[in-house]
Amino acid sequence: MAEWTYLGTLDGDTILLDKTTLVQTKRNATIWMLTNYGSPTVQEVLSVSKWVEFDCDKNKYRFLAVYGYEGQMQTGAKLFNNPNKGENWGNVEYGSIFKSIQNIACLRKPLIRQR
Repeated sequence: MAEWTYLGTLDGDTILLDKTTLVQTKRNATIWMLTNYGSPTVQEVLSVSKWVEFDCDKNKYRFLAVYGYEGQMQTGAKLFNNPNKGENWGNVEYGSIFKSIQNIACLRKPLIRQR
């Protein structure tokens, strides 16, 4: 069961992360994100979960898997699934939702200094 945490709203759609799925390697990080749409998309889905990989050093991202559901919060029938790793990397643009996710996924040290 996913532990979704609210990240923000973009154009009426709600973006959530499952921080329990965060995996960091020396240069990359992966995390699951979920988008709940305010109305059905062209594919007739109300939620899409994406497994995102970030190249933390090069400011790039790609999808490792994408799943679309007929209901919000991954409910209802799975209307499409693409479990194949994408070969194309996209640039993480400043001010984008992916930049916000990258800031969380690629953080390597605590935000609060330990005494």
